[in-house]
Amino acid sequence: MIYRPETEADKNHTPDSNLIELTTNMLKVNRLEEIDTCYSSARLGKMAFIQCMEKIEKVKYFLEETSSEQDSRSGKNEAKEKVWSHVGLNEKTPVTSKRTSALTEDVPAPSAPFDHRIVTVKQAEVNSFYTVSRKEILGAGRFGQVHKCEEKVTGLKLAAKIIKTRGPKDKEEVKHEISIMNQLDHVNLIQLYDAFESKNDMILVMEYVDGGELFDRIIDENYNLTELDAILFIKQICEGIRHMHQMYILHLDLKPENILCVNRDAKQIKIIDFGLARRYKQREKLRVNFGTPEFLAPEVVNYDFVSFPTDMWSVGVITYMLLSGLSPFLGDNDAETLSNILACRWDLEDEEFRDVSEEAQEFISKLLIKEKSWRISASEALKHPWLSDSKLHSRLSAQVTTSC
Repeated sequence: MIYRPETEADKNHTPDSNLIELTTNMLKVNRLEEIDTCYSSARLGKMAFIQCMEKIEKVKYFLEETSSEQDSRSGKNEAKEKVWSHVGLNEKTPVTSKRTSALTEDVPAPSAPFDHRIVTVKQAEVNSFYTVSRKEILGAGRFGQVHKCEEKVTGLKLAAKIIKTRGPKDKEEVKHEISIMNQLDHVNLIQLYDAFESKNDMILVMEYVDGGELFDRIIDENYNLTELDAILFIKQICEGIRHMHQMYILHLDLKPENILCVNRDAKQIKIIDFGLARRYKQREKLRVNFGTPEFLAPEVVNYDFVSFPTDMWSVGVITYMLLSGLSPFLGDNDAETLSNILACRWDLEDEEFRDVSEEAQEFISKLLIKEKSWRISASEALKHPWLSDSKLHSRLSAQVTTSC
């Protein structure tokens, strides 16, 4: 099964080389000097790799409509987008509600060990309130490092995200992340507990989970990641994203590295890293020029307007990876990756998809669509048979039992 752009014009379209070069350069300009590990192949689950972390300048462009010509050209798509953006916004589901499913491990992720709180930044030393284990590094990236820490008064185990700030602009960006997290109260979204500001850094104290990145499970040859597992993970991702979209917030950096497992054994996850998240305002058209190349939606590569469907494209890429261990658009370099994305060039013909259900393949096909207004929303994704059909889940469970 091969999926191509939906129109004849798209089929014959060759991505503009200048646009790809410009986007590639914008991503390379901000590359970190510090190198961690980076994908060297599409077959992520089978090959060693070196991941080059992107230092992404977090910028927000609220652009006004500049001409009637632009309006007439984009009017139809904007109309579709407005309809799309309201899908499911009134379908708020209490996070404590029980799910009805044939999936035996379909249990909501545990709530944070503290009530949701509105955090204000303290002008104080973090060491006065917390014992931060500088030697225990939980993660690292463009922002700095995350360490285990413990609140001195209560003994509560938490995680301290230490962000190096070079000036007022960097601090304002971190304060923006804090204001975003203050709005998000959901079991599948990591919760903020406290925040501190000093001369050269800012520290976010957050809920602690110890299951590692979802990415680690994708590439672990010793971990048997089944389609049922993928259903459980994607269902929770969609529930977390639905809550964000109900709050009119876009994540804009969804990838397996930004999804943590609650523990090593359970199939429960929490979405992290809201440093690039943006509030969505219908009258203020938002463009962004950041992200990880292989997870970028076409509208980001084209420097076009982004909205809720931009996150759903990333959900489609993550679903593809969970089911196959492959990255659908990854090329030999950033330019080739961006070209594949703009051409919407992907397929399900690899051997890894041989035993994947038709429902799963259709689910992917409803997300990896170039025209963003045609992608299904998080609410619609949760109603899709792949995530909601108990008979399908029972059949897949029986297949797993038989294979064992």
